[in-house]
Amino acid sequence: MYCASLRTAGVAALAAVAIAYTLAPSRSHRPLDPYEPIAADGSMVAGRAATIYDTNPLLRARSSVASDDPADFERIIKIEHPFIARDRSPFTRLLGRLDWSLCQGSDRQLLMMAVRSYYEERGRLLAEFSHRGPRAKSAMDREYSTPADREIDDYVRHALQYGILQKSDFPARTYPDFARTFADVQQLGNGCTAPGR
Repeated sequence: MYCASLRTAGVAALAAVAIAYTLAPSRSHRPLDPYEPIAADGSMVAGRAATIYDTNPLLRARSSVASDDPADFERIIKIEHPFIARDRSPFTRLLGRLDWSLCQGSDRQLLMMAVRSYYEERGRLLAEFSHRGPRAKSAMDREYSTPADREIDDYVRHALQYGILQKSDFPARTYPDFARTFADVQQLGNGCTAPGR
């Protein structure tokens, strides 16, 4: 009995020493470097913490001062081309269809995803380039003035008029370009709110 309690006390003492050794500071804190985001006192006043713009080369190019010089923004427009095309592509399955089948199931999900992705990205790019200046704004306006973009706008306008889409599904705070583009559109039909839909 005595040996068992002595053994238990010895194990507890060794565990306490191991914990103290593990938690005890082994050396003083070195000066902060850019990859250490929080200062030693926890005050977030490290010299200049590295951000994602410092570590990602694609974003590093964007973090430079946004200028209205075509030499600065044309390269970014070329980078954006595949993403703009990606956001247009879901509409290829949707264009021409405006019926009750778009009120539920996978077709409904595709429609909502397509509209949200397209107008969110378009709004972001138009806002970003309008802050650069008139030449950059004009260049991005041209990117979104293609026949495909006009066809998408017409399709979504008709979907809103028929009641297949509701403006409330796309809050102006999140989708400002959607709200601006379709501000004057009035719902004329019942669409998805009709009985049995």
